[in-house]
Amino acid sequence: MSSAEHLPARFGEILFATDFSAVSAMALPYAAAIARHFASSLCVVHVIPPEDWKHLSEPDRGPALARMRLEAEARVAQIVSDPRFRGVSANYVLQHGEILPVLAAVAEQRRADLIVLGMHGRHGIEKMLLGSLAEEILRLAHLPILVVGPQVSIAPEAELKVQRILYAADFSPGCGRAMHYAGALARTWQAHLLLLHVVGDIWKEPASTRLPSQEFLRMRLLEEGWMRDLEPMQPELLVEFGPVEQRILEVAERHRVELIVLDVPTTGHPGLVSHLPGPLAYNIASHARCPVLAVRAIAESGPGAS
Repeated sequence: MSSAEHLPARFGEILFATDFSAVSAMALPYAAAIARHFASSLCVVHVIPPEDWKHLSEPDRGPALARMRLEAEARVAQIVSDPRFRGVSANYVLQHGEILPVLAAVAEQRRADLIVLGMHGRHGIEKMLLGSLAEEILRLAHLPILVVGPQVSIAPEAELKVQRILYAADFSPGCGRAMHYAGALARTWQAHLLLLHVVGDIWKEPASTRLPSQEFLRMRLLEEGWMRDLEPMQPELLVEFGPVEQRILEVAERHRVELIVLDVPTTGHPGLVSHLPGPLAYNIASHARCPVLAVRAIAESGPGAS
């Protein structure tokens, strides 16, 4: 992506996806605060999944879905009337079906700019057996997704004030889209922007052994053509060595970061990979004490591109 490509510095339409769980409730104040800050329209989306009604016989299915819809309408109305939505233009969408296709269709119909959701943060055997819808959405969605993980325990104030944003640059193919969002948000919020690059394997980046860390990162940013847009914000350049996930979390904690921004690689099989370890954005969001804005990387063009 060219550094000159325009990305919005505000979010006009925000989708808040909820399953009425405690995890979704944790994400609600962030959705409301961002909508208020950017004067966005907020749409609460609930999808009644097939496992709730598919086992029923055809004659019973219609009345059951009608009953589920009435119950869901009451719960969504309660969410929209939450005091934290005061001053926010809020509405809702209720549908039934497979969650991912329905959410994607609603996002397209409403021309959404952001999806906000809570995440359970399943790992190990539990994740292998149950998978993670949040991870499937992370892998599939074209839109940026704000993920509020299970370790985020402090709800934002009525007016969200993000003062420190961390963008972790990995310089992988197609990356950089998230960096533009990080820069746009830093300008909008007048936040301090930290640019972090973690060298997981020093032998793959020998230049890092011959240059001071900050100069090495500046060189990489210049090569990508990103520094021209970033320099007026005077970003803080950080290079760390070691396990990528661990270092990102440590830096976020050390600098009291309020938002982590990451690129997410594309995949053609989100339903399969959601049962396997990773991706990085999912693992970071599972453990971070602040929300994670995940932005899908742009697929490479040419043979074999997805």
